[in-house]
Amino acid sequence: MMRVPAIIQTEEKLLRPSHPVFVSQPTTFPFPTTPTTTAKMQFSVVLVSLFALAVSAAPAEIQKRSTTCGSTTYTTAQVNAASNAACTHVKAGTVAGSSTYPHRYNNYEGFDFDVTGPWYEFPIKTSGVYTGGSPGADRVVINASCGQAGQITHTGASGNNFVGCSGTS
Repeated sequence: MMRVPAIIQTEEKLLRPSHPVFVSQPTTFPFPTTPTTTAKMQFSVVLVSLFALAVSAAPAEIQKRSTTCGSTTYTTAQVNAASNAACTHVKAGTVAGSSTYPHRYNNYEGFDFDVTGPWYEFPIKTSGVYTGGSPGADRVVINASCGQAGQITHTGASGNNFVGCSGTS
């Protein structure tokens, strides 16, 4: 039979819940703490807490599926990019380049949007995010809380009116 060294036998006794030393000793970390390790742990807790706060305070992520306006199809990424750009401008009170976008959209056509107003329209492009210049015919519509209301287009509408893109009625 192999003998276990005395030091291990002592440690085994400390690990048994019935041993008086185990019961009477306060719980400690399995490593020595120093002011440096304590500060690092506190910093980590603060950092994780700030991250959690930032995530909970961030506006809900704008998420919409792809859509077709007239004969132009926009991917989910394009719809979201335009909506996020509109949101950034609405929150900052700015416009894209020297344009007037985003600007209030009054919904004279009576669309049944997914979110309540006030609404803002912003051009959606196949070639990247709108930064000014000619807006084209197609728009994303968001509300003041950056919720996606829908997508609309001048294509197929009379005058300066809009019709809904796929998914907007």
